[in-house]
Amino acid sequence: MSRTAKQAHRNIALFIGIFLLIHFAAHFSAISGVEEQAAAMNWGRALYQWPIVEAALVLALLAQVLLGLRVLRGIHARKRKDWWHKVQFASGCYLALFIVLHTTAALSTRMLIGLDTNFYWAAGTLVLAPLKYGFAPYYFLAVTALFSHFLAAQHFRGSRLWHSPALILGPVAGLAIMAAYSGALYAIELPQPYRVYFGSFPGVAS
Repeated sequence: MSRTAKQAHRNIALFIGIFLLIHFAAHFSAISGVEEQAAAMNWGRALYQWPIVEAALVLALLAQVLLGLRVLRGIHARKRKDWWHKVQFASGCYLALFIVLHTTAALSTRMLIGLDTNFYWAAGTLVLAPLKYGFAPYYFLAVTALFSHFLAAQHFRGSRLWHSPALILGPVAGLAIMAAYSGALYAIELPQPYRVYFGSFPGVAS
């Protein structure tokens, strides 16, 4: 495995990590309500939706996926793999797929369709059948994979006893976010533009 690719992957992760902290702050604020989530998201967007910043972020995500695939090939080629190598490999594979799909969906929805990718864009996939049956595990596994991948990276920088127990944080965070966006914590009424949008999906009533 190229040390240069591995180091670049780590360096880009620091830049993306700033965005993820802001992004997840908005997601967790949804536990308190739609207005709280909107306030947190608008604050974050004021930072990362500047054209030059957003373009840099998209390029960073693309580079991270490409570099990550090189790192994953190195892990796959290892003759001896421990538990953490398997965690890093599985979570990395899922994150690469999720980043491509989610980023493409968000950008195309906002720029081509003209629909704001706000709380209701995410919530629609978790409150409407049959979408929720596919998107609930899709998002839950993404959150779990993100936390797991981060912990695996920390483990390889210096093993700590708390790393393994901390893996539970991913599923817990995923369930908390799913609860907020799925209507489990409070009623969610999708605005008409989002009902029309999701109504174009097979099997979804507008």
